[in-house]
Amino acid sequence: MYEHKTVALLRDQALDEVADDVDKREGAIIFDSTAAVAVPMSEMYSDIDLVMRLTFADSSDGEYLERRIAEHGVYKKEASRAVRKGIFIGTDERPFKVPIGSHFGLNNLTYEVIEKIVDGEYQLRSEAFGIIGNQDYGELLPTEPLDNLGNATLTDVLVPGEDEETDESLYAKYLDHINEPAFGGNRADYKRKIMDIQGVGGVQLFRAPFGGGTVRAVIIDSTFNVPTPETVAFVQSKIDPFEGQGDGLGTAPIGHIVTIEAVESVVVDIDATLALVGVTLGQIEPLVVEIIDEYLAEVRREWIKGLPLILRISHLESRILALEGVQDIVGTTFNGSATNLGLPHEIPNKGSVVLNE
Repeated sequence: MYEHKTVALLRDQALDEVADDVDKREGAIIFDSTAAVAVPMSEMYSDIDLVMRLTFADSSDGEYLERRIAEHGVYKKEASRAVRKGIFIGTDERPFKVPIGSHFGLNNLTYEVIEKIVDGEYQLRSEAFGIIGNQDYGELLPTEPLDNLGNATLTDVLVPGEDEETDESLYAKYLDHINEPAFGGNRADYKRKIMDIQGVGGVQLFRAPFGGGTVRAVIIDSTFNVPTPETVAFVQSKIDPFEGQGDGLGTAPIGHIVTIEAVESVVVDIDATLALVGVTLGQIEPLVVEIIDEYLAEVRREWIKGLPLILRISHLESRILALEGVQDIVGTTFNGSATNLGLPHEIPNKGSVVLNE
């Protein structure tokens, strides 16, 4: 807004206010005086520009964006810690009892044992916040000696850890709040409350699937995959716990019976024939598989829009054709069919990949 308020402009404006019978040439006293004042004045206008930018949500960021939209009751989703499954076997090859609160390490990350699942299996919580806690798998080492512990393994992600919400996501949530006011158990209210729960990346809502007063909420996790039973149970307990369902013990309004379900997935087997130049099938196959993974992940992220998903053969083939050494691709099929694959409510997951030459 004030980009034009340069030092030179402000100096010249000040000189214009000086009588013409005064020496205003460069090097004169009045010239040097006005030039010295113009510098802080230009900085002041720059600061005003910054204040104006940070005042409005559509141009603000960071702390100021958070403060601006908090006035409307919208808050940033904070980073959370992953909950993982650990399997513990004693030196006698039997399930090992691990003390609650004990700590184990893997690849510079530490995990705390927080709850028993069954004998030899426990929930562990990452001490690091964010998606980094979702990533590692393998052998755990105790931070303090545990007698008779034979082997400890970090396995499934039960509730995904999440990074702090980005400014872009926060602003989009703010616009949703303004354009679709959440109130008293309406669709926007359910969506907002469920999306605020750790591990949830998206939700689709269905009205009265089991009769009047019932709501079905299907969720996808924050990694845009099928959520674990533990994540589903966690969300159910927050929204409408089974103990006293419909009594308003969660965030769902009293009288609403809410069922949380995991999105279903469809395994997609992919076949294709490639014409290659200068590379072998063995060299190109890992790159093709990586492209397939990226494409399926991109399609899964679209699930949150609530529209049917479509896997398009042309979209996948165009990406594979961009690989160096791939001259042509023909005969691509999804689950044995040479047509696009429509998924009304499900998400796609990679099955077998067969590449021919």
